[in-house]
Amino acid sequence: MIPVILPYIETGNRSLGNVLSSAEITQDRIFSNCLTLKKNSYLAFLGYHKGENVFTYPAYTKSAATDLLIQLRHIADYVIIDCTSHITADILSTVALEIADAVLRLGSCDLKGVSYFASQLPLLFERRFNPDRHIKILSNFRSSHPKAEIRECYGGTDFELPYVAELEEQYRTGRLLEVPATKEGRRFEDAMRAVLKEVFNE
Repeated sequence: MIPVILPYIETGNRSLGNVLSSAEITQDRIFSNCLTLKKNSYLAFLGYHKGENVFTYPAYTKSAATDLLIQLRHIADYVIIDCTSHITADILSTVALEIADAVLRLGSCDLKGVSYFASQLPLLFERRFNPDRHIKILSNFRSSHPKAEIRECYGGTDFELPYVAELEEQYRTGRLLEVPATKEGRRFEDAMRAVLKEVFNE
């Protein structure tokens, strides 16, 4: 089973908040709050419900976040954590960046993304975040973007993921686990395989 932590879960009473706010984080509690898929028994999702906010559950500690990630390491082959961009404002993201084996750092191709990166760069290069383990990815770029200039703003990138209209539509309609059918979608898959090869050294 490969738990994947995502922002939201839309069904049932399962929630990441139930785990992090509990007195003791156990494997049973994690399993009972995971969302599994009928068509893929190798994936499990753990996240917040749509509509939940910072006041829905009691505040959790850095120790609780660490316990969760350690427990996940014991029960999963791989743990993928979707971190917030506000890395110091979210305890789980902070801890994940500190103990991750690899960090995929996606940079967008717009001015907002470049400006935000410039403000966050000093934080990301703190020793505790292991910046040498970061894999830098230029994300969602189009042929009209000044790619060379944007790459320079990010201090260079290791990989590039192109914009694919099909994937944007899948995202908007909740179908992200479907296999891309277009030529552009398959090109994106090839780029992702290159990233995964780097992450897992395979």
